[in-house]
Amino acid sequence: MIKKIHRSGKLACLQLITMLLLSNSSFAQRAKGIITGTVVTADNQPLAFATVMLKDTRYGTMAKEDGRFKFDAPAGNYTLIITYAGYITTQQSITVTSGQENNVRQITVKSAANQLREVVVADIQKNKFAKKPTTTPAKIPLADLENPQVYSMVTKEIMQEQLAVDFNTAVASVPGVVASNGVNDSGNDFTLRGFRSNATFRNGLVVDPRTQTEIVNIERVEVLKGPSATLYGGVMATYGGVINTITKRPFESFRGEVSYTTGSWGLNRFTADINTPLNKDRTALIRINTAAHTANSFQDAGFVRSLAFAASMSFKTSERTTVRFDADVYAPYKNLNAYVRSSDKLTVTSMKDLNLIHNRSFSSNDIGTKRSSVYAMAEIEHKISDQWISKTSYQHGESGENQSVFLVLSYVDDTHISRGIRPFDVYQLTTDNLQQNFIGDFKIGNVRNRLVAGLDYYGHVTNYQYGTFQTGTNPVTGNPVYSVFAPYDNVVLDDKTPWNPISRNQVDKLTRAFTTGIRNTYFTLSAYASDAVNITDYLVAVASLRVDRYENKKTLTNGVAGTDNYTQVQYSPKFGLVFQPIKNKVSLFGNYSNGFINVAPSVNAATGTISVWDPQQAYQTEGGIKLELFDGKLNSTLSYYDIKVKDMVRSLPDGTSVQDGTQKSKGFEAELIANPVTGLNLVLGYGYNDNKYTQYNAAYQDKRMPWTPENVFNAWASYKFLEGKVKGIGVGAGVNYAGKTYMEISNKFGVPAYTIFGATAFYDQPKYRIGIKVNNFTNEQYWNFYGQPQNPREVLGSISYKF
Repeated sequence: MIKKIHRSGKLACLQLITMLLLSNSSFAQRAKGIITGTVVTADNQPLAFATVMLKDTRYGTMAKEDGRFKFDAPAGNYTLIITYAGYITTQQSITVTSGQENNVRQITVKSAANQLREVVVADIQKNKFAKKPTTTPAKIPLADLENPQVYSMVTKEIMQEQLAVDFNTAVASVPGVVASNGVNDSGNDFTLRGFRSNATFRNGLVVDPRTQTEIVNIERVEVLKGPSATLYGGVMATYGGVINTITKRPFESFRGEVSYTTGSWGLNRFTADINTPLNKDRTALIRINTAAHTANSFQDAGFVRSLAFAASMSFKTSERTTVRFDADVYAPYKNLNAYVRSSDKLTVTSMKDLNLIHNRSFSSNDIGTKRSSVYAMAEIEHKISDQWISKTSYQHGESGENQSVFLVLSYVDDTHISRGIRPFDVYQLTTDNLQQNFIGDFKIGNVRNRLVAGLDYYGHVTNYQYGTFQTGTNPVTGNPVYSVFAPYDNVVLDDKTPWNPISRNQVDKLTRAFTTGIRNTYFTLSAYASDAVNITDYLVAVASLRVDRYENKKTLTNGVAGTDNYTQVQYSPKFGLVFQPIKNKVSLFGNYSNGFINVAPSVNAATGTISVWDPQQAYQTEGGIKLELFDGKLNSTLSYYDIKVKDMVRSLPDGTSVQDGTQKSKGFEAELIANPVTGLNLVLGYGYNDNKYTQYNAAYQDKRMPWTPENVFNAWASYKFLEGKVKGIGVGAGVNYAGKTYMEISNKFGVPAYTIFGATAFYDQPKYRIGIKVNNFTNEQYWNFYGQPQNPREVLGSISYKF
């Protein structure tokens, strides 16, 4: 197929040369105008390298990788022709006006019935791991070089090449970022820019998952760096950034792929991705993704069994209106492991100094928990005019579990760990997010504006029920001592002393002192606007503002309403400036952005009065350079950031509190994505971070935040043969490094730095793909930031069939 494309490309070049030689010189001397636009496929993806020409003339060009094109032509009336191998030739009438830019906006081309964009483009595209054009980060059509905010993107191509079977592995190529299961095994945690974040956005709308994120339905992952509350709100957008997963959408051709992966410790994973039109004119489309996954732990206990199903439908009801529906269901069954607490009781300073048995589990296979996450989304996109689009989006989410059992570990001393149990009868999170966006691309005079104005409603309900246990008696007062953690037993940290497996039967017999049911509800109502103004063709200014009203309802405790309701209104500004000294190649950028956290009122321990607080604030100043050189074969971002947090509530020695706490986080990040020669692709990333509490309680003063490394580095290189008898054979290798992290605020005990190597080999053909991957090639013994042992050397094998 690639040879056909090459032949088509050669033919197009010969035609272009012939037209150049035969063109009428007087025709060429007429006053010219500029023709611009973008070529996309029916699934709204750019059609890189499509040929764009004026019929019966010598004037034309080839679309860039982002689908955009631009060329000069004399004034007059023409027919614009777009051609590409495997796609239906598209024609459009156009009038070129002398001395003006004639923008034909977006042109959609349809593929032939037996062709598919991924098959045609994948191997010949330049820099295939580079950021793809997307409107999500800025909510407006703003190219990376025009965007004053730094963001990274994980594409499905790199996920496939690295044989990722989980979300943490999938995002391992993001600079300055380390992902792991949540601190209490809920969701996915990200460490970035000195703060913890979570994967809490799906297609730009909020979710709050109790499960880890299943990757079978992910098209790409977007990681927006730094405070992003102006466009994404303050409830789920942390100071470190926003993690937004974009799900797969249907397209206009019938195609499918089934894949099976197996590997160490009983890994078996089956996935299927099937897409088909539902009618002859391809205005109704559906795409189904599903996964079945089973795996055991490398330790003597531990497992996961999961099923996932996702469906996405698209209906083009008119030339201007598209309606989309999609839903995800993910149901894992696994044992839950919380992080190890009370490390301040240890006399050693590092995990490696403890006599821990890496392949020995503190848990058992008898206390698995069934969880689920369900998301349903509907969206109506209507083209009001050539300049304005209306997008109405609604997403409902439910995530949680019944009868869950958390294993809670606490250090007793250097040689003992206490095992405790935290059971929940039910824990359910419900989210509803409704957004209305109006997106415009228009001119005021000669000044181009790209504007989004939106309204956002987000509602969140938490329902949970748990037991409390009597754990002893106060020796002074004689009063009982209660805890939500039920003591189970203590174990010795060696490989000679038996540990009794934790029994669900014994857990169910734990005697409760009482049971508590909680229902907490809050919602936000927000309005925001962001405008990118082309002051000149080389200078873009972005100004954004959000008004956010947060309301926390009275918490119901065992059916009785409390007095903890409160309301806060917050304004969140954002400003950015981009200067391109070399248009579409080099941009210098700077931004000033805001993040905030709503702070609940608190009772003053000294006076018994209620103190009302303002939202906590974070402000980032950032500057750097973005590069897109050598015809898109080298993409790079270098940036320096400084984040200041203020209005943190801290306790004083007299029992009162004051809202004057501060914190700083600053650092440097570098990203390089390159395609130096055909078939060779490189991804390099580095992040340095320095953070500390600059004014806080004595125990926190000048200390670094736990679980945040100072240095993070990642690299991945792959080469695929694209010609000859070895066509389709490829190899890849990479490394991930994370520096030492502290597990507690005193900064005395930490997790040592680690360096993990991986390698892969594959054979990729249009109809099938075979791959093998080795993770942790050097078999390094290491822990995540929460002190949990991680996999030793792991071998994976995969086979896929495409149709």
